[in-house]
Amino acid sequence: MWSLKIKLKNNKGQILVEYLLLMVIAIACATILTQKLISRGSNPGYVIKMWNKVIVIIGNDLPDCANQTDFSKPNCPP
Repeated sequence: MWSLKIKLKNNKGQILVEYLLLMVIAIACATILTQKLISRGSNPGYVIKMWNKVIVIIGNDLPDCANQTDFSKPNCPP
């Protein structure tokens, strides 16, 4: 009877330790993904780079220049 109560107490502690370990792993993964995908600053993440590229392409698309082929800068070939 006593050994059963001791086992239940020990399992509760183990569950808590496992839960905390999983939380630490999840937070570490989320931090790494955030830094690599959406960080801003001197080394922007992948999503920010691609979003900036889309904004530049949309901004350089001149509506009165149907034959424009290069969207990296605003230009209108003759």
